[in-house]
Amino acid sequence: MNSEGLSLDANQQTAIVVMEMKLKRLEERNSDLEDRVRVLERRVFAAAAVVSAALALLGLLAQISKAYL
Repeated sequence: MNSEGLSLDANQQTAIVVMEMKLKRLEERNSDLEDRVRVLERRVFAAAAVVSAALALLGLLAQISKAYL
């Protein structure tokens, strides 16, 4: 009975170590994914700024062309 209790504790300890390793890997992956999302957000914001500037320039050019016609 005593050896069963010890083996159960060893099995539990092994399961805890495995879960800790999985948690560490998941935290690292989560960190990597957060970094990738931040990079993509910056790219989207930059693209939106370029599109906004282009549309503003086109609108300005359209107004200027109407003034001279």
